Amino acid sequence: MRWSFHSDRVSNSAFEVSPSRRANLPKPSRNEHLADAGGEACSTSVSHTDHFPHVATACSSGQSSSVACGTTVYHKRLRGIWRRGGIWQFRVRVPADLVAVIGKSHINRTLGTAAYPDALSRCRTVALEVTDWFEALRAGGSTSFRPSTALPSTQAPRRPMSDQHRITLAEAWDRYLTDPSSTRTHKTTLAYETVRNVVVSVLGAETLVADVGRQDCRRVLDTLRHLPPNYGKKWPDMTPPAIAAMAVRDGLRPMAAANCNGYMTRWAGMMNWLVKEELADRNPCVGLRVADPVPVRDKRRPFSTGQLQRIFTGPPFEALRNPTTTRFNPPCPSRFYVPLIALFSGLRQNEICQQTTDDIADIDGVPCFIVKSDPTCGKRVKTASSERVVPVHPALVRAGLLDHHRKRCSSGGSRMWPDLALDRFGYASAYFSKWFARYLAQAGAKLDRTSFHSFRHCFRDSLRAGGVERELAFALGGWSGSRSGTVSIGDLYGSGYPIAALQDAISRVSYDVDALRPLLGESSSSTPDSCATSD
Repeated sequence: MRWSFHSDRVSNSAFEVSPSRRANLPKPSRNEHLADAGGEACSTSVSHTDHFPHVATACSSGQSSSVACGTTVYHKRLRGIWRRGGIWQFRVRVPADLVAVIGKSHINRTLGTAAYPDALSRCRTVALEVTDWFEALRAGGSTSFRPSTALPSTQAPRRPMSDQHRITLAEAWDRYLTDPSSTRTHKTTLAYETVRNVVVSVLGAETLVADVGRQDCRRVLDTLRHLPPNYGKKWPDMTPPAIAAMAVRDGLRPMAAANCNGYMTRWAGMMNWLVKEELADRNPCVGLRVADPVPVRDKRRPFSTGQLQRIFTGPPFEALRNPTTTRFNPPCPSRFYVPLIALFSGLRQNEICQQTTDDIADIDGVPCFIVKSDPTCGKRVKTASSERVVPVHPALVRAGLLDHHRKRCSSGGSRMWPDLALDRFGYASAYFSKWFARYLAQAGAKLDRTSFHSFRHCFRDSLRAGGVERELAFALGGWSGSRSGTVSIGDLYGSGYPIAALQDAISRVSYDVDALRPLLGESSSSTPDSCATSD
């Protein structure tokens, strides 16, 4: 047994209590404080359980009585109790004469609790059951361990749900979507309405939430994994179960696993809300997902050198074909600048398309993109970490982006790209996204798992190649470093990177693409033609 001291004068020290001294020590009770013989302000704090020998001694710091001193005794846990994932387990060795009969050397059983005092209480029950089982085996009993008694419950009995709280699925969805404590965009609300339509069509609108079980959730999942993409647009008069049955019969390609799991995530979110509101006592669909055969890293891939060459030699980039061009006046500024901004600054498609003239400003003498959310003019960001400042790359300055910005400011217009129409949800990127998908195919640059978002992957690879440290790269790209997109407490400390550091990092972004050499201040060489060329 070891003693640990913690005080202003004594810390991180320990000594062994000798057996002769241990015998003369008083036996303390739980959390008892013993007066110190050397000073009135010195006390000993003892923590222990009733399952072990108890020892305590007075502590003297040798200082004046104004110095507070505390001593804590740490006891060794009972053998056979251990934790797995925060839950206590009971493990016992099988007697030697029964190892051959049972076929294992140890027996393990979960105690079903994360609280150590509760685990001690339950451990007695399990130990008794295992001992009785060993005796039964010696008498020729069954080799299967079947607990004869339930573990003692340490939780208060669940309050029965009143009749007024036994709501139907349709009513549950209505309450969830109209909850005033949540804010959702119109597009997000429609996504939840789509999930609601599937769940209700499979299980029934009048089905009580309390009657929904795990197998019912699997029925919904089975329907989802057979639904084709855009099923609502293609077959608006059919129900999701009927469409799924038709798709199975006709061998139609189902929606991607990620989309299917997105449906289940939204449904699980609604059920979690019901549990919090005490309108349901459990969430039966938690954890139900379709196995995704595509690893997360391969969902989107960067454009290869050949793809970039084909993209930037197409009609929208006619001005880039003349290396002597000093000023660029593209006929369609959005189609010319938006891909270049994504490639050299790493901004997301909607972050660029929704830009207003005040999103480009000088900071410490450096022109910068200011990515921010502004509900008053419909500007959105993906996550909290997406709000950031990104210096304008020198290649974009050479491409005439700042000239275009000055023209927009002098014209009195607020939007940087007024030619991009807004869709019904207020997104400026919707129609541009469709145009760019068509343009990739027309330019011969369309390959599997590449899209406009591949520019961000190219940007990240270029930062790596330039030796930009990870945290600085994340600051430029608006990545949070976590899958949930949340910002850690450490990210909130300090004022962030200085503009000079961000400018130095962004200037390291470069691409070995012949079509882009005029923007990089380099002379043109040969023109690669293969889309398969990669860095």
